[in-house]
Amino acid sequence: MAFVVGNSAYQGRLGELRNPVNDATDIAARLEQLGFEVILATDLSLRAFRASLLNFATAIEGAETSLFFYAGHGVQVNDENHLIPVDARIDRDRNLSDETITVNRIVGLMNQFTETSIVLLDACRDNPLTSDIPIGGQVDGFGRGLARVRADGGSYIAFATAPGNVAYDGEGRNSPFTNALLDHIATPNIDIRLMMADVRRDVFAATQQRQLPWENNSLIGRFFFDENSALQRLDSNARSEVEAWQAIANSNQREDYAAFLQAFPDGNFASVASLKIGALEQAEERASAAQSAFVLARATNTEDQWNNFLETFPEGILADIAREELQDLQDDLERNRMTLAEIHWRSIESSRSAPDFRMFLSLYPNGEFYDLAEQRLEATLRAEEIVGALTDGASPEEVSDVQLEREIKRKVTQIPVQFIQYGLNALGHQVTDISGVLDAPTRRAVRNYQATIGATQSGRLTPQQIVDLLLSAAALGDSHALTATGIMLTSGQGLRKNEEMARQWLDRAADQGNGLAMANLGILYRDGLGGERDLSKARSLLTVAVTLGVEGAEPVLRSLGN
Repeated sequence: MAFVVGNSAYQGRLGELRNPVNDATDIAARLEQLGFEVILATDLSLRAFRASLLNFATAIEGAETSLFFYAGHGVQVNDENHLIPVDARIDRDRNLSDETITVNRIVGLMNQFTETSIVLLDACRDNPLTSDIPIGGQVDGFGRGLARVRADGGSYIAFATAPGNVAYDGEGRNSPFTNALLDHIATPNIDIRLMMADVRRDVFAATQQRQLPWENNSLIGRFFFDENSALQRLDSNARSEVEAWQAIANSNQREDYAAFLQAFPDGNFASVASLKIGALEQAEERASAAQSAFVLARATNTEDQWNNFLETFPEGILADIAREELQDLQDDLERNRMTLAEIHWRSIESSRSAPDFRMFLSLYPNGEFYDLAEQRLEATLRAEEIVGALTDGASPEEVSDVQLEREIKRKVTQIPVQFIQYGLNALGHQVTDISGVLDAPTRRAVRNYQATIGATQSGRLTPQQIVDLLLSAAALGDSHALTATGIMLTSGQGLRKNEEMARQWLDRAADQGNGLAMANLGILYRDGLGGERDLSKARSLLTVAVTLGVEGAEPVLRSLGN
């Protein structure tokens, strides 16, 4: 399993890099040819980097080999290496742990879940933060290039250049390091260490002896990038006991020590092997419990669940990720703490229709926007009195606004009848068959609703009554009414078009599992309407909508590509 990242589109003072996205794309294609499953990610923001790393951690569980390739900006601070997302705000006065992903964290994850970990870092591009620092020196903890990384048992880490030095981005499609990797990684029947010797030779020559790749190796046995992508281990039975022990001494696999005991049950290292097996069994039990709890916390994604996880498993890589997930969740909750009253108010505050404000005042008599709603009601009363053309001294602007408001309200009749039926049910006027047809039972429920609001019991809703009905049901949290309100704001049917507030209503409905809300919200994210464009979020929402059988969601999802 491989996680391949290329970051080129840096913002601000770091400046855009030419080749990392090309490097990552080409390496990913080559690894797939060699039999790897690949997660390819390019131009990652910090949040996207964290999410992709989390997906990688989930994917490598149970895999024999994990591989991480990174091309882009990296920096060492106090001898710890940081990989820089494209949206990072980096300077020497900031806390880099809030803006970057550390190499140690990635290597720790890989070592925890897989027997063999391979890390290839083409991440020493020069950048303005460290260009004034002498090679091998440090200023405020910052140093040029990347620092040495200790490779634990079963790990292999290769850098594009020696520690403390700077790698070149290259003049062609790929960097010198990636170009050499592409030339040699698929060479059959060659161990990775010998393959890297060829890479080192080519890079040294291509850069006129200015760049020399470096590696740190603690692999147990040999590793081949061949069609089988299999780890070729030392055969302990064909070696002396000492050779066999040396081959597994740093292993974190129970099977290695069990095989050793089977071959040398009375050997000098037998007791140590038994102790190792016991320790690993305990560690595996705890790791398994931590992984199960982490999967549960991620699935529910609530503050309580993340806090429970951290209380039980406060240390380790998963705990670090859990803290970041909890912080992201808390940030999202803070941004979305708008009450339904506030969402409702933001949706109608530009209205020129007095009934909109009357309805708001009746729904939220003690809300924080009550006084504002009263003021807006008074301001619209004069315009509401205008009937038709320029009369009563009204200005052309006032008449135009009233005409626009009427047209907006008229369009609400295009809202599907199902929404009205769901809204009636939410308000206690039962319609047993949500047929989408204004049939006799539905008209009976409409008359009941009209009776409760003191209106003529005609069995047919006026445009304003449709809006009031749906907003009243939405105020009660009915997911269908929330969805309908979002659609009204998206389309300008019944309420003035406001895609930013449409997101808020649809988000509330999507949280309740409403597939139609997810589909419409996904379209807003896809098109960047009402907020930033987020194709990943759009794809996620539309995938669920398709799973729930929402008509029309599948072609929209296909339009996003893979």
